[in-house]
Amino acid sequence: MRSVFDKKLLMRELERDRRANVARRLAQLGVLLKAARGDRRNRIESIRLQCRAAREKLRTMCGMRKERAHREGEEVIQARRREIHEERELEKLQRAADRRHRGRSPSLVGTVRDARRERQTESDDEVRRNIPAELLKVFDKVKRQIKTSDRKTRSEAFLQWAEENAGEVYAIQDREAQREVNRLVREYQRQGRVRRDDIPF
Repeated sequence: MRSVFDKKLLMRELERDRRANVARRLAQLGVLLKAARGDRRNRIESIRLQCRAAREKLRTMCGMRKERAHREGEEVIQARRREIHEERELEKLQRAADRRHRGRSPSLVGTVRDARRERQTESDDEVRRNIPAELLKVFDKVKRQIKTSDRKTRSEAFLQWAEENAGEVYAIQDREAQREVNRLVREYQRQGRVRRDDIPF
């Protein structure tokens, strides 16, 4: 009778220990999950801030480029106006010299740079030069989604997209990091096999 009682007592203690272990493990996993969520939240916020800073910097640079384009364009316009005036004067002299033949004013050479078209046709390489290095892989993944407008270059449009979609940026970076880890593991395993094959015994 005593042995049956001892066995039941032992089983109750084992069950209590098992439950205590499960509760302890669940508490540990809860702490790890909370830390992982906090880390993900911090990284997403960091991406947002980084993209915002890059956009501000790019906006300043674009403003300077726009001002320079406007200034250079104004200089070209003034030069062309002078050329037009000179051509008209020359045409008047030619008409006066020879009434039988009508002279034609030569077409204007050169065009004023169109800043809007320049914005819209910004190449992939130009965008890559304008954005932070850690966002290059992300840009390569989503570059077809990036649409420009009259007021935004492709670089500005991408940085705005990255700021507004920081979670997706994080997910792409995470996948790329995992892919790189897998590649390094395969490389390490391959080198290990090569070393074993080199052993002569």
